Amino acid sequence: MTPDERTPHRGGEDRIEWFTVTYRSIAIAGFAILLVAALGWFLYRPRTPPPTPASEVETGVRFATIEGSVQVKRSGTLEWLAATRVMILRQNDLVKTGSGGAAEIRFADGTVFAVRPDSLITIEESTQNPISRQQKNALSIQSGEANFQTAGRGVPGSTTISTPTVRTTAERDTAGNIQVADSGATGVRIFRGAGEAQTRSGQRITLATNEGVKVDAGGAAGQKLALPTVPQLTAPSNLAEIAYPDLSQGITLLLWGAVSGSTGYRVVIDFTPTFARPLYDRQGHRPTQMELRGLDPGSYYWKVAAVDANGVEGSFSAPWRFTLSKAPAGEPPPLSVDSLELKGNVLHVRGRTEPGATLLLNGERLEVLPDGVFNEFLTFDGGGATVLLRSTGTKGGVAELQRRVSVVN
Repeated sequence: MTPDERTPHRGGEDRIEWFTVTYRSIAIAGFAILLVAALGWFLYRPRTPPPTPASEVETGVRFATIEGSVQVKRSGTLEWLAATRVMILRQNDLVKTGSGGAAEIRFADGTVFAVRPDSLITIEESTQNPISRQQKNALSIQSGEANFQTAGRGVPGSTTISTPTVRTTAERDTAGNIQVADSGATGVRIFRGAGEAQTRSGQRITLATNEGVKVDAGGAAGQKLALPTVPQLTAPSNLAEIAYPDLSQGITLLLWGAVSGSTGYRVVIDFTPTFARPLYDRQGHRPTQMELRGLDPGSYYWKVAAVDANGVEGSFSAPWRFTLSKAPAGEPPPLSVDSLELKGNVLHVRGRTEPGATLLLNGERLEVLPDGVFNEFLTFDGGGATVLLRSTGTKGGVAELQRRVSVVN
């Protein structure tokens, strides 16, 4: 056999092996090309930008308290709804209080507006930046009155109050009051903190603690006003409980400290701390005390503001509360008189009774010192007359003493 005959298939095997190697190389090369292409697509593919985070989100406003007639008109609607504590007020919602209505609305950062009776306001903004936590509060008062207290200085944000004639920006930790007449004339008062008022005519007025400004219906501001300081209440002490055997004869004396530069006081008394329907709203009251007679049993809230010679009213004191009740008559308190002398038209009366007792001379209140001593000089006409001293003890007992006035030359 020839060599070719002995190895007839050798060349075929070489061809098969060559083709096998070639197909494997092609597959590897193709895989490499696909890998490079995928990597290139990943690196250079068109990219969709991530969604931009919202710069501001609406936080809404809630009612903290509601008293009397308070209604809400939702933005874009015509129907007035009765306000409820579960409502969330949004942008352009309206709030209206009736003649005996009041509402306290609270923004997300703790800023509070106490809306007084017969007021109409609009919520303009209540938003927060989710990154910086900056809160923006804004409302407008078309008519009526509101007291406000902005959030503390550690809380970032701003608060603006608009009326038809002026826009006020209040700094953090600022308390004040806005009053708006039907004509649009506005009074702005800052009791604590600071703010800036910008009128419709373009005037800018910076206000600090106990300062205010009045803006007329045309948007022109008057001179900056200095507000009287806050009166300090003294008696009855806050949360005092007072009992009278006969409430119809009971006399409760309100006392407060004098304010320098004031010519009178405004005294407001109500059954609730909102003072929406006052039992008394005494304006132009000159003494630093006020007697309340024949009140029914129950709790009473009272506050006082000073008024200067120009009729400018300062901030009210924080309200105090006292409670009246009927008590069984106790033992009469001790009552003695050491001196009852009249010189000219000045009567000097001195003596002693129970500490804390209520002492009257012919119906006029005399001061009783903490040790029970009284020593008063008062104007009196009627030499030789007989006077009646009446002391009501802390447990309701009553002692009376009639004495004849001695005239001294």
